Amino acid sequence: TARRAYRQTEVEAVRFTRSLIDTHGIVSDTHSDGETVLAHTPKAAAGFAERAVRIKSDYGVTPTLIPGSELTQMGMKGPFYAALTTPLGVALNPFKYTLGLAQAASRAGAHVHAHSPVTSISQDSGFILTTPRARISARRLIVATNGYSSDDLPDWIRARYIPTQSNVIVTRPLTEDDLAAQGWTTRQMCYDDRFFLHYFRLMPGNRMLFGMRGGLFSSPAFDVRMHRTIRRHFEAMFPAWAHVETPYSWNGLLSLAPDLTPYVGPIPDMPGAFTGLSYHGNGVAMASYAGAILADLVLDRTPRAFYPEIMAKPPRRWPLGRFRRAMLWPPYALATLTGG
Repeated sequence: TARRAYRQTEVEAVRFTRSLIDTHGIVSDTHSDGETVLAHTPKAAAGFAERAVRIKSDYGVTPTLIPGSELTQMGMKGPFYAALTTPLGVALNPFKYTLGLAQAASRAGAHVHAHSPVTSISQDSGFILTTPRARISARRLIVATNGYSSDDLPDWIRARYIPTQSNVIVTRPLTEDDLAAQGWTTRQMCYDDRFFLHYFRLMPGNRMLFGMRGGLFSSPAFDVRMHRTIRRHFEAMFPAWAHVETPYSWNGLLSLAPDLTPYVGPIPDMPGAFTGLSYHGNGVAMASYAGAILADLVLDRTPRAFYPEIMAKPPRRWPLGRFRRAMLWPPYALATLTGG
């Protein structure tokens, strides 16, 4: 089925990313043995047994179900009723990983130019890309701007994605007394099972990272308001750390497709142009994997990586055009206020 084919692709993406880290010697602070989802309601916990069966069928691995009564001894004390750990993937520092990839690309002869936005694309026998300081000609083009795309570069991409914000705060290093007070000592990367999920993990150096979805628009005022919201959610989930400073925070845009599936392939009606986008918050592994597929496609090679049909289907457009984010504003606002 299409679902199982995509699940296989997720497994392959994790393996591919690990191979990049190992091959290029990227030091990216990897930790965590797979990922753990936590139930925030008894009803959610009751569904974990069935979820475990589905994970085993889809991914070919056996997850570990931890009942609520054992969470404290596992170092996962909090407002949770059960946990389910899938032994796939690792946590990492995405900046160090990205920097390692850039350094590997530079060693291979690539040139990386920061702060060089493409302001127009024209096509004749090839492509002409205009930036504030240069005009670049190219025989092939890859558009890999994901949630930071523009609706008119190229025009085909218009309304085929919705940019949405993910937000992170990070604590100061926690002391042993801090950790004992909250009862959270696990190094697992975790998330809760809410629709607008929270994700969190104790990093090397004992800083706690806490992230959440929420936010369809970005401005200085909105970012300040979002920071207050995420801090409130953090204190509700980890009340023993209400006094702990969170001196680091940031946010970024991810991309949502109408069918909630990444697209990797050619840009229709634009011969020689390709794109990969809409990883729905899982872009570290899946975007890396998409890059491997695009590298073969741009060289007219059959992709060596597993390339499911579902990822080769171009996304349709969201309704409402440039007003499409308005559709998500009511549920996003409700979830941000209630912890949805």
